[in-house]
Amino acid sequence: MQGRFRSAITLALSVGLAACGGSNNNGSTASTVAAPTEQTTIKVPNSPNPAFSFDISYVDSGRYYLADRNNASVDVVDTHTNALVAQIKGGFTGIGKTPDTSGPDGLVGIPGTSTLYAGDVNNIKVIDTAAQQVVGTIAVSSAGERVDEGCYDPDDDIVMFASPGDTPPFTTFISNKTRTIMSKLTFATSSGLEACAYDAKTKSFLINNDGTPANPAGEVDVIPAASVVAGTPTVSSVYPLGNCSPTGLALGPNNDMLVGCDQPAGQKLASLILDRTTGSTLATVPFGGVDQIAYDSVSNRYFLPARHETANGTAADSGYTPLLGVIDGTSRTLIAQVPVGNGVHSVAVDGATNQVYVPFQPGGTNFPFGGILVFNAH
Repeated sequence: MQGRFRSAITLALSVGLAACGGSNNNGSTASTVAAPTEQTTIKVPNSPNPAFSFDISYVDSGRYYLADRNNASVDVVDTHTNALVAQIKGGFTGIGKTPDTSGPDGLVGIPGTSTLYAGDVNNIKVIDTAAQQVVGTIAVSSAGERVDEGCYDPDDDIVMFASPGDTPPFTTFISNKTRTIMSKLTFATSSGLEACAYDAKTKSFLINNDGTPANPAGEVDVIPAASVVAGTPTVSSVYPLGNCSPTGLALGPNNDMLVGCDQPAGQKLASLILDRTTGSTLATVPFGGVDQIAYDSVSNRYFLPARHETANGTAADSGYTPLLGVIDGTSRTLIAQVPVGNGVHSVAVDGATNQVYVPFQPGGTNFPFGGILVFNAH
């Protein structure tokens, strides 16, 4: 996740819901759009000081998993009861001096199995979710920096994780069969790495690059899976992003790819929808200040928790209006903005139960205690 934490977080303010034209999952037009509504709040042991520190989340087979640094655990929620049923320990770092020295961080699950990979400082831990315990550790470096976001290639059974805090940043490719490192790819001129995704259409890994000399405000790098299998991972294409400062990445319908942006102070907040086969921009959506984002194929919606969104839509270093933004996958437009709690930057969707999970920090008037907000997806 983005290591740039701004200095202040303000209260979540009520905003008007965009009740505009949109599309349902089969592409037909609806006259109004139903916004997500809050269903419940799941309590997680946390405190105002240190504030609830969490990172990537993941949903599979009726379980929601959250990287929880306060408790040095991966939290487990039953998505049918919305009860916190476990906190998986196993030597995670917990809260360090900076996000780059804290863990757990990124989570990558192998769908339909009990295997979950969790990035930590210097290593990746392998979790057996059925046994609710760490069953292995894969050493990645000794630099004292976190292993952050990752993604999974089911075609070749390969997991990729990014190490954005190392100098220079790099990615690690792991065989899920052997749970050993296959290779690494160094990004010599990169200022950091963010979210990634595997595209089955092009059989490539896609990863947000914070910036290079050619594209100082960010780019998407394309890594063919075939080069990873051959033991020589290579960036084959680069998609410049303009003024984005990319964070989240989610594959949508057709060839669409949503890149969540977190622009620096003074710039207009926006996120981008690209054609992931060409890199061309299909839409610029006026909503940003985000980190992890998610696409739900059941509702055909993207969900973007924005800790750095502002009332006037211009990036700032304070005065935030934390919101959950919703983008329709067909029209590529922002169709709803829902108030949420402080510090929101993580999201996962359980299409089977029609629920969206958004953890937040304590301190807001309307969301004072911190925990995990649960919304209906549509």
